[in-house]
Amino acid sequence: MESKVKIRCPACTRIFGEKASRVRDGVQLNCANCNRLITLSKETEDPFLRRALRTARELRAAAQDRLAAAVYNGKSSAPPRETP
Repeated sequence: MESKVKIRCPACTRIFGEKASRVRDGVQLNCANCNRLITLSKETEDPFLRRALRTARELRAAAQDRLAAAVYNGKSSAPPRETP
């Protein structure tokens, strides 16, 4: 299950959700409410867009850490082979 990030549209000030994997610097999204094109940039003046980028980065890092821990512990690996 993928996490969603809340993004506040600067034009209509409504909040919509987007997958954390899609919310990155330089990506353009359409607002789900007013259909306006929003460009996500870490240099933007809008604190809500900067917060969405930071939250998405943190969620992706946490998911990567969970995956690495599962691989390290052997939980996501194939079961050991049986040798006759």
